[in-house]
Amino acid sequence: MAKYNLRISEDGMVASLKLIDDGRPPTIEGIKSFLKEKGVVVGIKPEVIEEIVSQPKYDKEYSIAYGIPPKVGQDAQLIFQQNIEEKLNSTVNSYVDLKESSQLIIVKRGDTLAEIIPPTQGEPGKTVRGEKIEGIVGKDLKLKLGNNVEVNNNKIISKIDGKFVSKEEPNGEINLDVSDEHKIDGNIDYSTGNVRFPGKLFINGDVKSGFFVEAISYLEIKGVVESATVFCEGEANIFGIKGAGKSSIKAKILRSNYIENANVEAEEDVIVKTAIVNSNIKAGKHVIIEGGNGKISGGYTLATNLIEAEILGSEMGVRTVCEAGVLPDLNEELIKLEQKIALDTENLRKLSSIIKGIQILKEKGKADAKRLEYYRKCLNTYKILLSEVKTDKEKLEEIKNKIQSSIESAFIIAKKVVHPGTEIIIHKKKFIPTKPMTKVVFKLEGEEIVPHGYQEETNVPR
Repeated sequence: MAKYNLRISEDGMVASLKLIDDGRPPTIEGIKSFLKEKGVVVGIKPEVIEEIVSQPKYDKEYSIAYGIPPKVGQDAQLIFQQNIEEKLNSTVNSYVDLKESSQLIIVKRGDTLAEIIPPTQGEPGKTVRGEKIEGIVGKDLKLKLGNNVEVNNNKIISKIDGKFVSKEEPNGEINLDVSDEHKIDGNIDYSTGNVRFPGKLFINGDVKSGFFVEAISYLEIKGVVESATVFCEGEANIFGIKGAGKSSIKAKILRSNYIENANVEAEEDVIVKTAIVNSNIKAGKHVIIEGGNGKISGGYTLATNLIEAEILGSEMGVRTVCEAGVLPDLNEELIKLEQKIALDTENLRKLSSIIKGIQILKEKGKADAKRLEYYRKCLNTYKILLSEVKTDKEKLEEIKNKIQSSIESAFIIAKKVVHPGTEIIIHKKKFIPTKPMTKVVFKLEGEEIVPHGYQEETNVPR
């Protein structure tokens, strides 16, 4: 048998055969037997063996066997939730209502934003000697998570309500975050659509007529709100409001330079720098005009505790209503409770009569199964109504106490002048000046509104 020399690469993936000239020709069986003896069992090339046998060359090294390389597994994947994926990939505006065309991706706390599919390991390979080579694991994701997201069981979850932001860097790193702030550099119009944001919203332009803006914790509008709808659960800072009688502004606290022809409601305070003109204002605590010539002219202004301005009304005698006292909602609740208590009390009287009647029949042994079942239902209803009446009476007493206590803290102040045509109302009592009154504080004393002189040091609860 001819002699051979075998060399195997360091990684075990290539076996090379070289002939040794000993005067005997190589044979197919001889080469196969030699390879088997050396442990080469994988990837043997029959065509190379045939070439060696048919045209032997003693100065050539033949690559006679190749191992099976390991395969690379699938790379890790980031699968976004369907609604997020649709907005991320949206390139055209398919909305019918262009006012609802916002592409903001709003998520809530606890929402699953995306799922990480881990990389897989590829199929194993083999060396020419049949040794197993582990498959190669696919590439992992380059993820950078913001402070407001977390990973739990390969799911990326939002820790807050806010705006989902995804950005891929040139190096392939993917940044994911949920922001509680959103900034808009222009106007709220057809280019943005209506905007609803569950955090802090900053708008550097105007809010155009017919559009809607909502923010939860804070709102800042550096332009003018036209006849639009604006809502904020927290504090809203708006440069100016020109509502054309059609705007609706609601906030916990509202601050603005001026308010004209607008409808405004604040859970606590409305604070304005220059003027409120021909507007309907309702505040749970205070309406204050801060400027040196600040005025309230025209319209209806209501605050539970305090209305304060330099000037109330106008020299032209424009009807201006300023009312301090309990908000209408509380009075409405009081009336509804009184009506409900009266109705439930009457129903209790009727049920009591029915129950007593069936009890008499029971004592005489004349109550059949149908009457006994009706008796049981009436008795159960009676107990429920009795409990409701007790609770409602307690609520009614709380409201009455709140109304009574608010009488002592209701003030209307004109730091410079209040003009004729201004109606001063405190707890439904009315005072109408017949001539200009300067530096005056209006307060309810007994059943009458009494004007007092105003001085800077006047102590008014706020």
